[in-house]
Amino acid sequence: MKNIVLASASPQRRELMKILGLPFIVRPSRAKEKSSISSGVAHLVKSNALLKAKEVALRIKDGLVIGSDTVVCSGKGRLILKPRDLHEAKKNLKELMSDPHWVYSGVAVVDAKTGRAEIGWEKTKVFMTPLNDQEINRYHQLVSPLDKAGGFDIEGKGALFIPRIEGCYFNVVGLPLAKLASLLKKFGVSVLCLLLILLSGPSYAAAVLPQVCDGKDCVKVEVVSKLSDMEKGLMGRIGLVRGKGMLFVFGTEDRQSFWMKNMLFDLDILWIGLDGHIVYLGQNIPRCISEPCPVYSPENKAKYVLELNSGYTLAHQWKLGDRLDLKGI
Repeated sequence: MKNIVLASASPQRRELMKILGLPFIVRPSRAKEKSSISSGVAHLVKSNALLKAKEVALRIKDGLVIGSDTVVCSGKGRLILKPRDLHEAKKNLKELMSDPHWVYSGVAVVDAKTGRAEIGWEKTKVFMTPLNDQEINRYHQLVSPLDKAGGFDIEGKGALFIPRIEGCYFNVVGLPLAKLASLLKKFGVSVLCLLLILLSGPSYAAAVLPQVCDGKDCVKVEVVSKLSDMEKGLMGRIGLVRGKGMLFVFGTEDRQSFWMKNMLFDLDILWIGLDGHIVYLGQNIPRCISEPCPVYSPENKAKYVLELNSGYTLAHQWKLGDRLDLKGI
C-alpha cells in the first residue's frame, strides 16, 4: 500500500485520520491559500485543498497526499475564515449565531509519483444557540478560536451551543471522512476492506500484519510513521519480543539519523532503501549509558529503518545488500 501523507498541521484533522485506521505521516503544506470567492465557495475550498496537496506532493517521491480546506459561510453570505484576534472572533461568532450557516470543506488526494488528483467537497448546515457577551467571553477563555475556521469547535466545548446540524459532522471538524474514503478508493485504497481484515480474526489478519521477510523467515514489525512516535521509538522499553521489531517509515528516501539515548537494551539497526535492499547495517549497537550519545547517521539514503534485538541479523545471516520483502507496509 502506498504511503499516506496528510498535508496539514491541524490536530483535529490528525485525530480524524486515525479513525480511518490507515498508517500516515504528517507533512504540513506551505501553499498560500486563496481567501476570496471567484466561482463559489465549493470551488474555493476545492482549489485550496488541491493547492495544499500538490505543494507537498512536489516535495516527496511517492505516496498519496491528502489536502483539505475548510471555511464557514454565514447566513448573510459572508465568508468567515480563522479570526485574526479575539475581537474579530467574538464578532464572527455573533454573526454565525444569528442565523444558520454553512461549513464547506474541500478534500484532494494527489499521487505524488504520477501527479494524478481526485477532488471532492462537502457542505454542512449548522444551527447555533445564541450566547450573550459574557458566555462568549467564557467560551473563548476555554477554547482558543484563532486556529479554527469560523472560530468554534463542534468537537469540543462548542457542542454545548450547537443543537443541530444537517450534513456531515466530520466536515465541520475539518475533514469529511466519507468523502475522503471515496477518493482513496479511486486509488485502490479501500478503508472498509482494511477494517474487515483487522476484525476478521487472528488467523486471517496474521497473514497481512506488517512483516519484514528475507524469503525464509519473517519479523513481525510495529510500524511507526508519526514524528512524535519516531522520536520516542523504543526508549524506556526493556526489550523486544523474540521475532518482532520496530519499523520506522519515512516520507522520503533520505539520510536517517538514529541514536540510543534512554535505551535499555542493545540493538541491531538496519537502514533499508526504497527498493528493500539493506543499505547500511549496524550490529550490536550498545545502549547509551552517559551523554553525549553517539549519533548513527549513514551516508546512504534510506526509506525505512528497522530495529531488532541485538544478534538477530547475525543469527539469520542478514548482510549489507540483501533484499528484504516488506509485507503489509
